[in-house]
Order: sequence, then structure tokens, then C-alpha cells
Amino acid sequence: MMGERALPSMRRATVLLTVTLFLATSLAGCLDTFASDGPPTVSMNVSPSGTVKVGDSVSFDATGSSDPDGDPLSFNWEFGDGDTATGMSANHVYTSQGTFKAKLCVSSTDFEICEERNVVVAPADAALPTASIVHYKDNDCTGEDPRSGTMIIAWICEEEMDTSDDVVDATTTIQLDGSDSSAGDSSSYLTDYNWDLDLTDDSDGDGDMTNDADKTGENAEWTNVWPGEYEIRLTVTDNQGFTDSMDMEVIVNYRGAWAEFTIDGNGTSGAGTVTFEYPVNYNEDTGNTARYVKIQFTYPHLDDDWTFPECTESNTACHNNLDAYVYNGSDSDSDTEEVANTTHLTDEQRKAGDCDDDDRCVELRLSTSHFRNYLDGTWRVDLINEKAHDTTVKSFVIILEYK
Repeated sequence: MMGERALPSMRRATVLLTVTLFLATSLAGCLDTFASDGPPTVSMNVSPSGTVKVGDSVSFDATGSSDPDGDPLSFNWEFGDGDTATGMSANHVYTSQGTFKAKLCVSSTDFEICEERNVVVAPADAALPTASIVHYKDNDCTGEDPRSGTMIIAWICEEEMDTSDDVVDATTTIQLDGSDSSAGDSSSYLTDYNWDLDLTDDSDGDGDMTNDADKTGENAEWTNVWPGEYEIRLTVTDNQGFTDSMDMEVIVNYRGAWAEFTIDGNGTSGAGTVTFEYPVNYNEDTGNTARYVKIQFTYPHLDDDWTFPECTESNTACHNNLDAYVYNGSDSDSDTEEVANTTHLTDEQRKAGDCDDDDRCVELRLSTSHFRNYLDGTWRVDLINEKAHDTTVKSFVIILEYK
């Protein structure tokens, strides 16, 4: 009897526990969903970013906005003069001068986030500044004139280096000069000079790669510049807030020369080898692309230490023979591949350039096809003595040219 009376009470407890667990599970799911929902990220860009004139078209863009949960977004613009627009981007023309507070509101399922930006509008006849970069072009290391065109060309020249200097790591300083820039008229003056030294890099992290102020001032020094091809921009601002920009290409080339060193013969321990490493930039996306790399070396045709029998043209045992092997990496890089070598050149073909009759002069040129196929980075060249006797190298040259 006692067991039968207790049964309905146990059933009610079981039902209550089940309902409680169900509600708790459902509520936990709702709380997780609510907790994971986040506000959208707003990106508001206005172009031109400086002062504009009455009648100019101003671009408003929210392309960089996003929602962490993937919720659909809506965009509402207020331009500060009573006009409005919707959509991810909009264009607007201000018909009067003044400072207007433009506002963007981005709405998701549960949130609305707004940002504001002042737009300064000057009279339609306001004078504008002009940005101008003073350019210069070095002769190459042998005195040859540079190519034509408006750009900055600098050469790094390292002459008579020792073979212990076997890694090309030289940099240079580029002089930045914006003194030819001008304000719009006599009532205006320039207040800011901003230099963006790499238009492919967003150094300030604002999502715009072309507005960084890596250097400031009418004149500035850009130090530690590696051989390569760069696109820079100068942006000047006047006292009315108007801006103007100028882009310029900067080319840094390199020539390193080693002279009068001896390379061991090919003996029981292996071939005599001298190794040099150098940097190669080839990035089609950024435009930093090597035009070519030249490897040049000169050595005497006959061994000058040969004693017996007499070293002559017919005694081929005393002829010197050096070859260059180029790799797209260092000895320690397991992915290193051989790119090119000079072994295919006959003795008669080793007369490159202004070569004396008693010498052998070799040039190995690497072009864009080599860099495109084997990528950039640290490359190396091995100069190898194919003969058993020592050989004196008269000169060895590495040229990195980007334009």
C-alpha cells in the first residue's frame, strides 16, 4: 500500500525534472546565441580625404565594413547638408562652402553602429597646391649615363672587395626633396609634407595602402634602402586643408667587384669553389621586379705558375677553366635549385666585353624568366675551378639592375 501511494509522487518528480532540464537546455542555447552575436565593424572612407571645393564630387565608401556573425548589413548616409543616401557607397556634391558632418550608420540584425567625419568645403574658385618630387639619376658604377625618364635612380658601388665579403648586403640612402611643391596662390602656404615610401604596404594599418606618412617634412632621408624597385608618393597639404599628391619610381641598383684572388684547384677534396650570395627581388604584384642579374668574371687563358713543360696553346693541361653555377638559395636551404651555369660556353665564346687576347671573359645574364620561374630571395653563385691547378681570378662582378 505504501509503495502504491508513493508512485504518483515519484512520477510528478520525474516529470518536473524533465521539464526543468528541457527549459535549462533551451535557455542555455538562447544565451549562447545572444552572447555570440556581436556588433558590425564600420569602415567609413571619404575621398578626397582633404578639403574639397563647391561642385566637386565626393565619394563615400563603406566597403570595409563587416559583421562578425555574417548578418546582412544596411548602410545609411547623412551628408550634413540635409541630403541622404543608402547603400555601401555613395557620391555627393556640396553646393555651398562650410564644414559638414557626414554620418554613416551601419545596421545589422541587432545593432546599429554610426561614425562621423567632417567634410570641409571651400569656394569653387579656391587655389589648389601642387606636389612635386625632385628627381635625380646616378650614372652607373662605370660612369655610363642613366636611362631617360622622370625617376630616382641610385647605384650602390662596392669596388675591390675581399672574398671574405661574400654576402651582398649593402644598402643606400635616398634623398627625398619636395621643395619644388607649391601652394595654390600667395595667400596660401604648405603645412604638411607626407612621404609614403611603399604604396603596396599599409604601414599605418588603416586599410589604405596609399596614405601612409613613413617620412615627413619638405626634405627627408630614406635610409637603409635595399637594391630594388619602389613606388613612393608625396602628399602636400596647404593651410586651407587642400591636398595634392605625386608618385615617383625609385630604382636602386648594385654593382660589387672582387679582384685578384686565387681559387684552389680541383683536387682529391673536391673542386676549388668560391661562393657569393646576393638578394633578388621579383614580385609582380608589388612591381618590385629585377630586370636582370649579371655575373661577370675574367681569368688568364694560360696558367701563369705552370713550370714544365712550357705552357702553350697546344698544351691544354695548363689552360685555365672556370665556370659559374647559379642557385636560387643558399647551401643551407633544402629547396635550393640550380638555375643556370656557364659550362656550355666554348673556349672561343669566353670573350665577352672588352676582353684581352690573353684572357677569358665570361658573362652569365639572368633575366626575368629565371626569376619568375625560380622566385626571389637570397640567391648564390659558385665560381668553380675545373682544373687541378690553382687559378688567379682577375675580376669577379655581380650586377643587380632593376631599371
